[in-house]
Amino acid sequence: MHNPLFYKVLDVPSSVEGLEKCLKLVEIIGKSFMMDFETKFSLQTIVLESVENAIIHGNKSNRDLIIKVSFTVNTNEVIIIVEDQGDGFDINSLPSPISQENILKESGRGIFFIKSLCTSCITLGRGNIIKIKMDR
Repeated sequence: MHNPLFYKVLDVPSSVEGLEKCLKLVEIIGKSFMMDFETKFSLQTIVLESVENAIIHGNKSNRDLIIKVSFTVNTNEVIIIVEDQGDGFDINSLPSPISQENILKESGRGIFFIKSLCTSCITLGRGNIIKIKMDR
């Protein structure tokens, strides 16, 4: 693999402030790489949903637990890796939020949105790491 054009790792608290720090970096990346609106919106949504899931579901909103978020920008893609300190989950066992029995539930949409905006989405480790690739 070639050297990335941009690489940054953030260690953020499990809080709104941690999420805001990640979204500020998305703004910088979007401007630095002249991303069009759709690409920047997709990146912003992916980061928002994945970090929010790490805060709420992974670290159970424990402000003392850290979330590690890495951003890699290559010529043709952006890779986001979000690692929380939780027990993990099986990405393939999540029920579809658009199936009839789940359509009115308020939870379960984040991973669905992420998958619809990216080219690849997998969990690693014990399921507490999500690696997302998207075109840029």
